[in-house]
Amino acid sequence: MEQRTPSRRQAISRRALLKGAAGASGAAALGTSFPCPALAQSATINVLTLGEGIFGQPFVDLAPEFTKATGIKVNAITMGYNEAIQKQAAAFAAKSSAYDVVQVDSIYIKGFAQAGHLQPLETLIPNDQLADYFSDIPATFKGMWSFDGKTYGLATIGNCQRFIYNEGHLKAVGLSAPQTWDELLAAAQKVVDPSAKRFGFVAGTERLAKAFSIWLPIFWANGGVLLDDKMKPIFADQTGIDALAFLLELVKTMPTGGPAYTEADETKAMATGLGTLDPVAWIPDAIITADAATKTQLASGVSPKGTTTRAPVMGGLGLTVSKYAHDAPAAAQYVAWFNSREVQTGKIVQHGGQPCRNSAWAANAAFKPWYPAVADSLKVAKVRPQIPEWGQIDGEVGAWLSRAFVGEISPKEALEGGQKSVDGIMRDAGYY
Repeated sequence: MEQRTPSRRQAISRRALLKGAAGASGAAALGTSFPCPALAQSATINVLTLGEGIFGQPFVDLAPEFTKATGIKVNAITMGYNEAIQKQAAAFAAKSSAYDVVQVDSIYIKGFAQAGHLQPLETLIPNDQLADYFSDIPATFKGMWSFDGKTYGLATIGNCQRFIYNEGHLKAVGLSAPQTWDELLAAAQKVVDPSAKRFGFVAGTERLAKAFSIWLPIFWANGGVLLDDKMKPIFADQTGIDALAFLLELVKTMPTGGPAYTEADETKAMATGLGTLDPVAWIPDAIITADAATKTQLASGVSPKGTTTRAPVMGGLGLTVSKYAHDAPAAAQYVAWFNSREVQTGKIVQHGGQPCRNSAWAANAAFKPWYPAVADSLKVAKVRPQIPEWGQIDGEVGAWLSRAFVGEISPKEALEGGQKSVDGIMRDAGYY
């Protein structure tokens, strides 16, 4: 089942997202215990979410419990990531009431909100419930799901990059888990022993899928900035070039074929003991699928620190109420229920998801061995620019970086080429 933050995003035109806005927003008072309101007893809401994995399974499994708690029936509409993005974009552009609740990628939330396609939740969910929620989530989440001072979605499922490493390999050369990127490079170089089939760094470096998000946490950790205050790309500076040169040194410690690794290759290398250090893992599958000898040696932690900070890349999809919902109060009750303290703590994890609330992570810390690391990572993770063009930008820059991975071009050429491509995308989209 898909358990990662989707990386192959469909490019959606900013003009398409910003086209059209209107519709009146409703209001409803939702009790803390989510009682069944008289007007909603026979309500049915259409809910568009993914259908499996950490971002989908809880909504499929728990719909009957939501109905039992509130009296609101759920017509669950589930599909894969790319299809869901296309469906919601088309529905919003047409101002369609096809969906009441829409699960949105955090990358697109601000674009949809600016276009008027989403309802502000302050008009639908009582202040005390929102206050409790905001007091119990990583600070980054509030900014991720808001626009112009209003909240347009709740994070629901929390996910970001985490660091997976082989303690046995490190101990074999007298090392412990590296805490900085410099320490990680030194460790990656020291553990390499081809005769023992033991290598250093591991990541999914394949073109278009992962390259940008592998360079990004190093760039950010050293104070890098992607876009200036006028939305112009500025990442081809010395910080960016140094971060890519550093990453290329890490790539040299990868197993044979490393520069073309897919996420599946990344997972397999760690699961079989071939790799030692994966500081940019989106999923825990290496730990889940590891052979018996390797599983006991795998551990997880937070992304290493650079000169200024730790900066794993934030991901995630959250729940929103469509501006065109036929029953906005009932839709808001669905969003509030899945983000409530009770459901987050006692139901999300048990049905295949990952919570967004700090208290839920703490209560379920022992549920999976990597949970403490993910909870700590979410507190320091950074958010990629939340613009509709990000999928296109990610692919363009990833293609340039992948050429540097295989030695076709220099770090400077790769970043200057990527920056020029992004400049064209931003100009065409009308940012400047």
